[in-house]
Amino acid sequence: MERKIYPYRNLLTTILLGIFIGGIVMQCNDPDIDMATTEDVVITGYFEKEPSRFSEFMKVLELSGNSGFLGAYGTYTCFAPTNEAVQAYLQKKGVSSVDALDVNELKKLVRFHVIQDTLSTAAFTDGKLVKPTMYGQYLTTGAVNVEGTSFIRVNRQANIIQGNVHTANGIIHVIDHVMEPAALTIAQMLEQDPAYSIFLQMVQATGFYEKLNTVATNPDGTTKWLTVIAQNNTTFANSGFASYQSVKNRYSHTGDPANPGDSLYLFVAYRILPDIKYIADLVTAPSHTTLAPLEVITTRLDGEDVRINADLFRGVQEPGAVLDRALSDFAATNGVLHASRDNYTIKIRIPYAVHWDLADQPELRLMTNDFRKPGRTVNISLGTLKDVTWGGAATNTIQYVTNAASSSDPYVWGDRLTMNIRTGVIPWIEFVTPLLVKGKYKVWICYRRTNFNDMQAFFDGDPLPRIFGLNPGPSYPSGVTVDEAEAQGWKLYTGSANTSWLGRQIGTIDVKTTDRHKFRIVGLTNRGGSTGNPFLSDMVHFIPIDKDQVYPRINVDGTLVPRPN
Repeated sequence: MERKIYPYRNLLTTILLGIFIGGIVMQCNDPDIDMATTEDVVITGYFEKEPSRFSEFMKVLELSGNSGFLGAYGTYTCFAPTNEAVQAYLQKKGVSSVDALDVNELKKLVRFHVIQDTLSTAAFTDGKLVKPTMYGQYLTTGAVNVEGTSFIRVNRQANIIQGNVHTANGIIHVIDHVMEPAALTIAQMLEQDPAYSIFLQMVQATGFYEKLNTVATNPDGTTKWLTVIAQNNTTFANSGFASYQSVKNRYSHTGDPANPGDSLYLFVAYRILPDIKYIADLVTAPSHTTLAPLEVITTRLDGEDVRINADLFRGVQEPGAVLDRALSDFAATNGVLHASRDNYTIKIRIPYAVHWDLADQPELRLMTNDFRKPGRTVNISLGTLKDVTWGGAATNTIQYVTNAASSSDPYVWGDRLTMNIRTGVIPWIEFVTPLLVKGKYKVWICYRRTNFNDMQAFFDGDPLPRIFGLNPGPSYPSGVTVDEAEAQGWKLYTGSANTSWLGRQIGTIDVKTTDRHKFRIVGLTNRGGSTGNPFLSDMVHFIPIDKDQVYPRINVDGTLVPRPN
């Protein structure tokens, strides 16, 4: 049975803004074909039933030798151009019939219009589709409005004029133009656009032109994709740079931009990512590796804006640089090209102490009736917190708990996370840390002392040496100075210096990249009842090894208590 959905108004409301992660880059080989048959109409059968709309595209399929697999059992999404679309393409190519086109060109066209999966418009995002075409390049989608009617535009080249036609072996989306694969490298795209003349000169002077002009392959035959976040001449002008020479004067500290240690070289390298990252990919991960050694960019979605390096640094939210979405997501033969509206550089940062409140999660802040309100207990299900995941049964929860109004408990900000970390309940829990500047830190875990299970922490997968928890719960050493206690791996971190609230030094880490990282706590025992209470966690401190580890202490209201003179 055929189901047809014609163009309709307000299509924006049907495009899901959520990002769907996945997709394996497929090569251009012909698919394995299972010749099983079905009584329902298949994709080619549908085209044959509609010659007034698809006879030209059927010729393309037949001449390219690709009509067979779209008539066989399988799962495909086909973006099918109408007869008018094919005729317009022929006119553009200066020929009168499909027969006059090169067979290899026809094969490329077909593969660029077919995805080996079934993708309805409900799975489209404002950006890259989750699977590549059989040609090996990705398609992008977005909403446009043409004379009051909304359409989904595919790859900035064609509008879907009829979507979600279901067949026995896939889905057809009818389009009003023939789409063409990317034909230029990233370097050639920059070269052909005068608006990038300054950035192009930077690419040439630093020696990156050849890399950006090459379609290289990995040992397994897959493409070595690259992503470039360029700046056009207007962006440079807005930052006070009228020419390449003015940029070089500012950023090339050695005078030789081709020197890998030169600041201009690093400026360009910081804008090249060694993978293919469309906007949909940029916003689904908090950070991305660049070609600048040990340097990453961080990314986040702020409303409709995609911001680069908009980090919370020492309590201050930095604005970062905004991607120009209209000038981004342009596919090249070796990657994708984006444009930034703002000039940005590698940030020179000095390691500083991070006093991380584990209960300060973005989703909890949105719970305005509960977050830091007295006397609240909220069960948090797996999947609720973007930056916190845990193992065990899917029904296992953690708790967000705040102090009662009458409580004298000195939890910082008056809240905590209660987590039943033990091998038989929640065997592990993993957090994404705040931004940590590269450097060496001592790590302190801060909690309410009680008898709970033995645990070990891991930073980016590497174990920290000191096991904590233990039973009975170890106490703060008596009769010693704060510095002597520190030497034994202890501190009192709360403003009231309550010995029931402890900071335990669990190891030293070497943070290689300025980024957000993974911090995991793993349960080692499975005690229950009063001998294995849930873990009452408050904070984790990352303090540079050459800084004061004991002070400042922190009051319930977040104010700092400095070391006494």
